[in-house]
Amino acid sequence: MSTKEIIEFLREKETDFLKIDSFSKLPGIYAIFYIGNDFPLIGDKVKKHDIIYIGKTESSQEKRDAKTHFTSGKTGSSTVRKSIGSILCQEMNLNPIPRNDSDYIKGRISHFKFDENSEEKITEWMINNLALSFYEYPKSKLEIETLESSIINELIPILNIAKNPSNPYRTALQTLRKNCANMAFTNSKTQKKPAPINPKPDSTKKKTLIKTPISTTIYIDNITSGDVSKNQLRIKKDNKYLFPKEKQGEPNTYYLPFKYGKSNFDATYKIGSKDGKSRSGILKLGADIYKNVIQIKAGTTLKVSITNKGYYILEK
Repeated sequence: MSTKEIIEFLREKETDFLKIDSFSKLPGIYAIFYIGNDFPLIGDKVKKHDIIYIGKTESSQEKRDAKTHFTSGKTGSSTVRKSIGSILCQEMNLNPIPRNDSDYIKGRISHFKFDENSEEKITEWMINNLALSFYEYPKSKLEIETLESSIINELIPILNIAKNPSNPYRTALQTLRKNCANMAFTNSKTQKKPAPINPKPDSTKKKTLIKTPISTTIYIDNITSGDVSKNQLRIKKDNKYLFPKEKQGEPNTYYLPFKYGKSNFDATYKIGSKDGKSRSGILKLGADIYKNVIQIKAGTTLKVSITNKGYYILEK
């Protein structure tokens, strides 16, 4: 069968996950379809029954799909679960954690999963919003991989990152995954801090009231010539709520998806200091975006808002 014929076969065999009676015990290619109504990353641009991921298995569909992708606790071994969890993270309040202690100790922050409750939420979303099909292909590893690459190249599924350079959502997806990875590492560091023994209450310490943000929009009006020379925006105290939360004494870097007009780009947001002092967050946009696209100068005022999909909109 040709690549196009195999794709047609996969489309014809689409079955809601909850309606699948059995899984193939042979190697092959599997397709994951979206069957929900509003895909959380890009909304109605993903249509019902679109193929959103193509994968291969050199063992069996049963092992890869049923026992990995659609099983809670397996995010550390499933790129599909990592991507879906990263997309749903903010909306469902998911909690990323390192895959295991070894990854944490060795600083391999890209290897993450989610806590037990979050894993269950991901699985629940997947089994209710996804469908599967499978093309049995008991060939060599090279032949299976070649076929997978050919199908990905033809379909450009939105959740495939590897072998899919034409995917218009690849950068945004990588950014969301990087953010989850950073959160996982930070969460673990916080949890592993030893608690003080018999701490004495400090009667002189004032309680801090945390204000709940009432707006999804801020204005940046403090741009100086020094900021321009560094291609940066300083996020003052009153505006920090719109960005990833600062953790005292723990410097963190986040990669945030931005849109300015028709331009989509990633910005680097650095927040937190080792000495525990609270300072402005630093948002780096990159020289071309900063100076040529937006043309930011000293005294420029910018409007920044965040969408319910987790994207930031920048306006001048």
